[in-house]
Amino acid sequence: MYIKLDKKDKRTIWLQIVDQVIEYITNGQLAPGDPLVPTRQLAQELSISRSSVQIAYEELQSRGYVITSRRGGTRVCEIMPDNNGEKAEHTVPVIPSKPFLEEKTEGVDHWPEVDHEEKAEIDFRLHVPYIDPTFQKLWRRASNTAMREENVFDWGYSSPYGLYSVREQISRYLAIERGIHVQPNQILLTLGARQTMDIIAQALLQEGDLVSVEDPGFPVAWTSMRYRDMRIEPIPVDDQGICVGQISPHTKMIFTTPSHQFPSGVLMTANRRQELIQFAQQNQTWIIEDDYDGEFRYRGGPMPSLYSQLPTNILYLLSFTKLLAPGIRLAAVIGPEEAIARMAKVQEFVCRHLPVMEQLALGQFFETGDLLKHVRRMRSIYHKRHRDIIQTLNTSGLADHFHISGTESGLHVLLEGNKQFDEYKAVNAALRAGVGVFPLSPYCLESSRKGLLLGFAHLESPKIIEGVKRLAGVLI
Repeated sequence: MYIKLDKKDKRTIWLQIVDQVIEYITNGQLAPGDPLVPTRQLAQELSISRSSVQIAYEELQSRGYVITSRRGGTRVCEIMPDNNGEKAEHTVPVIPSKPFLEEKTEGVDHWPEVDHEEKAEIDFRLHVPYIDPTFQKLWRRASNTAMREENVFDWGYSSPYGLYSVREQISRYLAIERGIHVQPNQILLTLGARQTMDIIAQALLQEGDLVSVEDPGFPVAWTSMRYRDMRIEPIPVDDQGICVGQISPHTKMIFTTPSHQFPSGVLMTANRRQELIQFAQQNQTWIIEDDYDGEFRYRGGPMPSLYSQLPTNILYLLSFTKLLAPGIRLAAVIGPEEAIARMAKVQEFVCRHLPVMEQLALGQFFETGDLLKHVRRMRSIYHKRHRDIIQTLNTSGLADHFHISGTESGLHVLLEGNKQFDEYKAVNAALRAGVGVFPLSPYCLESSRKGLLLGFAHLESPKIIEGVKRLAGVLI
């Protein structure tokens, strides 16, 4: 074994020895069981201190290349030789097939396949709220105040339910804004709609249970349940809301968006609400009430919640994604105390508790009254933008060629065409005109409804008006 040291090498002496010995071993010049030169002898040959050689040998041993014993000295480890001197085939762990995860769901979250060189100058993207400078300033202030708080208990492990002070604030907010009266132990904070649905599935359902969802509807509802091996029953939606008469009496859970059906924009009528409530009572069925865009109704006040009529059977979902910003990953689920306790146990098992800082900042945002002010300011801004998009759809002639839904509330509108309408041709034509719109079909399970979805919350009125006019130019 010949070791050559280079004084100009930036590596330490012992590391140069290590690297050269490893090279001898890997290229076969040192075979398993071969002895290394004793440390004292190698130090003399290289004219270096013995401690440098000892450090090198210790490093080789820690890496598993050599083994040292009192009688046998330092020898190369007994590594099993490769067959026929060839390198063994490199294998990696096999990833099992997961059909659900391999399904094509890109159409819901991304644009359909188009020329990527084309860019939507006016982007009617869904699920994007308006993040104004006022909100940014107020949230920054709330975060700074939370950072200055010196309660050390807030920085330790906390309740899987979420911080008690925040749940108290949410209970007050629900009483004021939605007429829902609950105690903090009936509220569970989560990391958003997806996690909420997953926790519900784990806590309250069993594999193979039947879950009914709106069709067209919110993909998170059925994808989350499918992931947990539930059977999905698509239920059509008409101009009164979910068609209760088509729900199987064997269903264990019904997901619905009564305040502003996503994506059709329909408001569930009073008669249909009573029909749904009676169904749940008679069949011992859970209802998941997603209060989608419930705060943003532009004719009259917010629609009354289903939860206030049947709190024993309903889980009410509240998300701060559109109220505040998508980056603030906090939501809440409200329900019977026993059900919430079961869900809290699941949450404690999978993630212990939620991030503390965002909870503290949200608590400050509530406590100062800034959240209520923010919601009311946004409602005013969105009302004007909603009025502008509806008016332009009418004056542009698009309303004569499409059925327009979502005319009373929400942050998007639906232009519904006939069953022969080619959504993707329309989406690509709009994109070539610099306008981005969404097709309806990715939000359908069995429904054959066709149309275009336009989210307007993040766009100022001039952009909305110009975008609708361009859309009319390519569709009419």
